[in-house]
Amino acid sequence: MEAYLRRIKAALARMTDAELDALAEASYRAPPGLLAWLDSARVWQMRHRAGHHYELQPPEPAIPPEEDAISIAAAIELRRAFVGSTPAVCAFFNALVGLLTRAR
Repeated sequence: MEAYLRRIKAALARMTDAELDALAEASYRAPPGLLAWLDSARVWQMRHRAGHHYELQPPEPAIPPEEDAISIAAAIELRRAFVGSTPAVCAFFNALVGLLTRAR
């Protein structure tokens, strides 16, 4: 899990503000638990850039078991939506899908 979280953090760090905004916009198509985590990851990165450092929490606590399958499907669909986007955005969704599918 830590390796995937490191990849997610690194991808977030490489995203521009516009890419973080696009992530926020796209996340509204996700189920509630995944949406909450995507938003918290975006806010984590914005606060990190502002000098507020704390650990990014993994998505598992935000996603109830009954949303596992739909969250994985949504993450895969979001990854597809960003194909051809910047390497940072693609890396973020690759790591997220890897984390969600590994953990379940």
